[in-house]
Amino acid sequence: MFNAFHHIAVVVPKLDEALTLFRDKMGLDVVMEWSSEDEGNEYAAVELADGGNYLELISPANKEISRFADHLDRHGTSVHHIAFRSDTMDELIAEMEKNGISGTEPMISSSGWRINFFDEAATLGIGLQLVDGKHENGS
Repeated sequence: MFNAFHHIAVVVPKLDEALTLFRDKMGLDVVMEWSSEDEGNEYAAVELADGGNYLELISPANKEISRFADHLDRHGTSVHHIAFRSDTMDELIAEMEKNGISGTEPMISSSGWRINFFDEAATLGIGLQLVDGKHENGS
């Protein structure tokens, strides 16, 4: 089942400017910052005060390889996907497939979260992701 909202991913042109907004001006806690040369991106997770809910800030650092660069060029700063937490991720993926919603094989992302993406053709064009609640932060 979908247990909770996990994060909303926002693609931004400059991570430092987004951090200034969310951390310095809005007072939210940055709980993790990371980058991936392989993915061509810089990231940060900003946690909401009640805990366990995040904004994931994504900034394409290398537009040649970043899968988010095209999104930024087409839409500007904007939401890329919504992620839900599931404590029964594998079972939920199987259930979604039975309902005609396929997705990627689960993988460990550069954040350490175990994730998958659903096929946007089956989700009205909405970017939807699952995060495994039993495997958050590589545990």
